Amino acid sequence: MRRSLLIALLLAALPGSAHAAVWKGSVTFVDDGDTIEVDVAGDRTPRPARIRVTGIQAMELSRYGSRRRAGDCHAVAAARRLERLVRSAHGRVRLTAEHPASSSRGRLLRSVAVKLPGGWRDVGAAQLRAGVALWWPTRAEPARNRGYSAISQKAIAAGRGLFDPDGCGAGPSAASPLSLRVNWDGDGDDNANLDGEWVRIRNLDPVNAVPIGGWHVRDSGLRRFRFPPQATIAPAGTLRLRVGAGGNGPDLGWGLRRPVFENSGGDGMGDGAYLFDTLGNVRASMVYPCRGSCSDPAQGAVAVTADPEGRDESITLKNLTSAPLGLDGYVLKSPPSSYPLEDGAVLPPGGSLRLQVVGDPAGDTALERHWGYGKPILRDGGDVARLATYTDITIACTAWGDKSC
Repeated sequence: MRRSLLIALLLAALPGSAHAAVWKGSVTFVDDGDTIEVDVAGDRTPRPARIRVTGIQAMELSRYGSRRRAGDCHAVAAARRLERLVRSAHGRVRLTAEHPASSSRGRLLRSVAVKLPGGWRDVGAAQLRAGVALWWPTRAEPARNRGYSAISQKAIAAGRGLFDPDGCGAGPSAASPLSLRVNWDGDGDDNANLDGEWVRIRNLDPVNAVPIGGWHVRDSGLRRFRFPPQATIAPAGTLRLRVGAGGNGPDLGWGLRRPVFENSGGDGMGDGAYLFDTLGNVRASMVYPCRGSCSDPAQGAVAVTADPEGRDESITLKNLTSAPLGLDGYVLKSPPSSYPLEDGAVLPPGGSLRLQVVGDPAGDTALERHWGYGKPILRDGGDVARLATYTDITIACTAWGDKSC
């Protein structure tokens, strides 16, 4: 049996690598923290192939070449770290792909491993573990999505690399803590409801405003929104950036024509939102779905029930505890519909909040809301209503008919 075939069969037996195609080669050049050039063995061409490492997104260089690199903060560090990995392996790499034709911007999309004493070491996992790259989920090569997102979330929790809040130096308003939340699944069809996708940044400093002019928000891809010079978050205040036009209210609009944030779901998909200050520090972030220590204080404290019959269909949330329960930070979902509970809703001890599907939100009260639909949306024969965090942790769920939680 040929050695290359044997390797392919062994990889096929590993979780997440079924039917992987395998190549070996030697690195001729490290472009940056996620791209290399490889002389692939047996490809019958002297020209090296440009390889984009699957599943990671390093910061961008503006000047290339191993002795004169420059670019975004952490970009040079990511390139040098990849270069050290390659050098330690004497340039020997193994490339794998679920689909050999997978590519990104003219580069072949490949999982990359380097040969070190003791065995092959996964390059993407190493870069994420060090915090020098963002998790970049892909539907084209999904096998490593789940594992890579879990590694990235551990790096964020540990404050490594990109996620050290002053890793690029003490940034503006460095003493003011910030938090970030992304609503990645707009109500209904994401493509038809761009403003339903949004990023909300909260200033946790009760005294000092935080000017964020010149800062930027991005997802795991290359899409960025740079805040205008006058953008400021008041003490204990919030600022919301909507993916679409943003409407006529106080929210800002990204002005995009298609959704930015990948929905959580099959193939281990998800995404992240990241707030960078003017020095390149990640000051706040959220990666979803949760793939680490995934628990929430509200689990077991809320019950969800639904009445799907007729035009007066509704969903009810009941506080099962003897203390008030804040609902800010949770979203009620009955796919493809979602209802963010973002306006300070509080359930009194033992109390309930009823969300009527049909009706005008102008008639809302503290314990009765209206989703705003003009007709029923819950399927009588079977549907689901789920209360979740924005990182997709289920708090409570009810299902009926042919559906289950």
